[in-house]
Amino acid sequence: MTRIRTVLSSLTALALAAVGLLVPTAAVAADPEVYPVPATGAWLVHGHGWGHGRGMSQWGAQGAAVQGVPADQILDFYYPKTATADVGDPTLRVGLAAYSPTLSVTLWNPPGQTVVTFVGVEEGDTAETAWTLMARRYTVSVSGQTVTIQPRDTIGGPDLSPMTYTGPVTMSTGDGVVVAPEPTSTTGTWYRGRIEVRPATTGFNVTNVVPMEEYLRGVVPRESPAYWKPAALQAQAVAARSYALYKKEHASGAVDLCDTTACQVYGGRATATWNGSASDGTATAKESVSTDLAIEATAGQVRTYGGHTALTEFSSSNGGWTRAGGVPYQVAKADPWTGSAPGDPVSSWTTALSVERVQRSCPSGGDLRQIVVLSRDGNGDYGGRVTSVRLDCTTGSTTISNPAFGMRSSWWQIDTTPPALDGFQASATSIASAGSVTVSAVPNLSMDYQLRVTDERTGRVAATATAEAVAGQRFSVTWNGRTDGGTAVGAGPYRVALRGVDQAGRVSAWVSALVQVGTAPNPAPVAAVPLVGDGGYVAVAPVRLLDTRETFTSMGARQRQDLQVTGVAGLPTSGVTAVVLNVTAVNASQETHLRAWPAGSPMPPTSILNVGPGRTQASMAVVAVGGQGKISLYNAAGVTHVIVDVVGYFSTALGSAAGYHAVDPLRAYDSRASGQSPLAPGTPRAVDVAGKLGIAPTQIGAVLVNLTTVAPRGQGYVVAYGGSAVPSVSTVNLRPGVDVANRAVVPVVDGRIMLASRGSSTDVAVDVVGWFGTAGSGDGSLYTPVQPVRLLDTRTSSALPPHGTVSVRAGSAAPAAASALSGSVTVVSTTATSTHLRTWPSGTPMTAASDVNAVRGTTQSNAVVVPLSSGSSPAVSIYNAAGSTQVLLDMTGYFAPRS
Repeated sequence: MTRIRTVLSSLTALALAAVGLLVPTAAVAADPEVYPVPATGAWLVHGHGWGHGRGMSQWGAQGAAVQGVPADQILDFYYPKTATADVGDPTLRVGLAAYSPTLSVTLWNPPGQTVVTFVGVEEGDTAETAWTLMARRYTVSVSGQTVTIQPRDTIGGPDLSPMTYTGPVTMSTGDGVVVAPEPTSTTGTWYRGRIEVRPATTGFNVTNVVPMEEYLRGVVPRESPAYWKPAALQAQAVAARSYALYKKEHASGAVDLCDTTACQVYGGRATATWNGSASDGTATAKESVSTDLAIEATAGQVRTYGGHTALTEFSSSNGGWTRAGGVPYQVAKADPWTGSAPGDPVSSWTTALSVERVQRSCPSGGDLRQIVVLSRDGNGDYGGRVTSVRLDCTTGSTTISNPAFGMRSSWWQIDTTPPALDGFQASATSIASAGSVTVSAVPNLSMDYQLRVTDERTGRVAATATAEAVAGQRFSVTWNGRTDGGTAVGAGPYRVALRGVDQAGRVSAWVSALVQVGTAPNPAPVAAVPLVGDGGYVAVAPVRLLDTRETFTSMGARQRQDLQVTGVAGLPTSGVTAVVLNVTAVNASQETHLRAWPAGSPMPPTSILNVGPGRTQASMAVVAVGGQGKISLYNAAGVTHVIVDVVGYFSTALGSAAGYHAVDPLRAYDSRASGQSPLAPGTPRAVDVAGKLGIAPTQIGAVLVNLTTVAPRGQGYVVAYGGSAVPSVSTVNLRPGVDVANRAVVPVVDGRIMLASRGSSTDVAVDVVGWFGTAGSGDGSLYTPVQPVRLLDTRTSSALPPHGTVSVRAGSAAPAAASALSGSVTVVSTTATSTHLRTWPSGTPMTAASDVNAVRGTTQSNAVVVPLSSGSSPAVSIYNAAGSTQVLLDMTGYFAPRS
């Protein structure tokens, strides 16, 4: 709750300090509600909403978006009679409250920026000049109107020649500025735009001068959680843009608005770390892809009334009823969306209100005797928000308007008899797939009960129900193991919960049981079809074929799912011989592996991915297409969610497909190299693969790479992609401090591929192991899938020793003409703290590039496409770097020259 509140904090502190200042709605007098001071020293209070309640309810916007309501309709509801206008991208002046005023601040360049520019009037001059200097740390101090800027190369390093200016000075780079409080600070906030230092009466003020659209990237994720639905985030973007423009148009000082809850929360772009010099800084993003997309989708849009920018106030939650304000588009009305969003913790709440907190308002420091509620606004539960109370104290009485007493809003009611569900029972703690469990309870008041079933691993709501319950009479409700849409849920833990809601809108605590759902029976196998060879490659933009978190179809132990891959997601209905997938196991309950093979064929002993409990692991897989255009997936043990993204396919339509060119592995990029820096969220990086290969950009359509993440700083993922738009799929999932590799076929645009990180910074290495030409070029090898076959299992012989190698023959699985093997290599176990495997064609010098990295205690696999030795018996060699290591090599197909 604390984290959610941090995100939804805008305007709330100010609103609670001045709640009700613009409320023309007449108070409704009723019989006074008298609440004597309790012996316990606190009242139990139920309430609604968080904040002033005027304008948009952020949780209401999310509730509407969950129900499919678009952003424009959300805005129309919360700001009635306003219109949409386009204002372009005006520049804002945002006062940074932590530095306004301040006596000292230190500025430095963000990662990747090597020069800085200062603009101001140098002391002794009258004209403004601009100076471009090397990237350093610059500490600013002010005396009167004189601004002194002291450069240093390192923290605590020697002072270099200072610069002095008269009046305001701005600093900029090609990509924002980092602001930190002290000369010794190692972390600071990275702001987009430029930073202005302006002398003040005491010290100086620091202002971020930034274009509106870039400013919003630091506001929207601070105001609304980035995981919210796009429509909610788009509505937030428009409301925040309108609010900022309104403030700019009505500003009277040197800044347009502030960066705190007194305006709207602005956090900048990232937290930047100084790692010792100007060239090796790192950053942790504060912005989010989802909120960036919402801002982009509504670029320039504001709400206007009568041709003027509207004051689009908003708060975390209005509790279910909007509050009237001092402008025509702030009206009081019921809000059907607030309180409907899953996970909403603030639209209805219960808290303890201490006597001590209320007693602070007694006159002359007296002791409180009782609270008397005199009037409410008449809107919603309890008779609406409290508009007036009288405090009777030992020193006299005082009347307070619109009191919140430090609670979330002024919409509250003291209650000594809260609703409750007693005697909760569940008929079972485990059920078969599509089985039933009955839960029951006894309500202490007449109320409506709500049933909610959630996937314990994801928090997603699978099923709901509601009905009436009579006070003192046990009620029961049965869940049939299915979603509201009728689909039997997958294996795993589900929380079956009940709560009650009385006629006043008060809710009881949730009571629940954790129910384990068993594995569904495997479907009947489809008819097998012959595999088709000699296919050329066709790249596609990554498309998600399966996400069991969304479909509630997690895979249980020894469970098979057949997945349609042709005729969906833009793939043809015919001519597809194999698909190139990125398969991800999410939050496995125990050590397990996944298998994939052409549907209808016998299940092979080979695996495509190994994962441990609680881990998220991705792996590329090339899978032949089986009967009915499907592939089969299998989970060996426990329960796991599975994600399948398609990134390309092999086709017999060679006129629109490309051939494969194997190369000796070469390192195309390494962020650890001199002059480079870790890949940070929000800063995509281009890799020139055509240049590294020494070919023209027009010759290459896609590249096969081994992407290794090295020492990630936290959770998240890295995606390799072609073009400018970052896809919402992953290539490698980050494990903090652990090196993880994954093969990927990546489209090449203008000779380059792109890398982007989400969640955390990490070092990355990109090794090119092959490439595909352009469609219809007629060159390169073609791909032939085979029934997956295990070529090596050292557990049946002996483990590879440290620095040991083994040569593995493809045997009958590949003809003598085969030029490369496609499959996976797996470290089952190793005695070393960490090791890696390398693969290369037997009879040739060993490659320097690793194919899979593993640590002791985990099973780690990676897809490989490795050239085969020439001759009548093609073979590959495998090298183990450290420890005694058990190794598997599985084959799913091969490349061979065109006949």
